[in-house]
Amino acid sequence: MVRSSEHLHSSAQTEAAGMNLQTDEAKAMAVEIKADNAALEDAYQSAEAQAEKTTEQANQMAQATQDVLEELQETRAPRRRWRR
Repeated sequence: MVRSSEHLHSSAQTEAAGMNLQTDEAKAMAVEIKADNAALEDAYQSAEAQAEKTTEQANQMAQATQDVLEELQETRAPRRRWRR
């Protein structure tokens, strides 16, 4: 027959084992979350670098377009011929 003190001791061990399991699961989850956060940070930095590169390319294209427009306007401007 199990004495009540033995039953309490057995119950306490089971509860402690359950807490350890929960703690291990929480630790594993924390490691997983940290890994996910690191991956997200890497992706963010990569996207930010790509956005900066794209912005620079867009600025270069805008400048080139402006230069071409100015050249076209200069060549299309009516040339005045002076007659004497």
